[in-house]
Amino acid sequence: MRRRQHDEPVLITDAAPSFDEEQRHRKRVYAVLMVVHLVGFTAAGLLAHIWWLALGIVAVTGALPWVAVVLANDRTSQRGQCRMRRGGGPAIEDRHHDQIDI
Repeated sequence: MRRRQHDEPVLITDAAPSFDEEQRHRKRVYAVLMVVHLVGFTAAGLLAHIWWLALGIVAVTGALPWVAVVLANDRTSQRGQCRMRRGGGPAIEDRHHDQIDI
């Protein structure tokens, strides 16, 4: 078997994380952001007598549920996309191969 000059071995560190590991990470990020959101609204309620500080806390933590949902639904591994080699060409060659039907 002849190897081309530009072929490089596949490193295990280049492998995408497993689905369970990725989902666990996304759930953890969602939970942390929602806890920060709830703590912020509680702090704003406790600091209601300082209206400008409470309003600032609500403004900062108000967008956290949306951010948490967007991050929780974002998959980092892009399946179905062709990886690019260092040479700039696609990793999978797009050549016509003859088939023999038996």
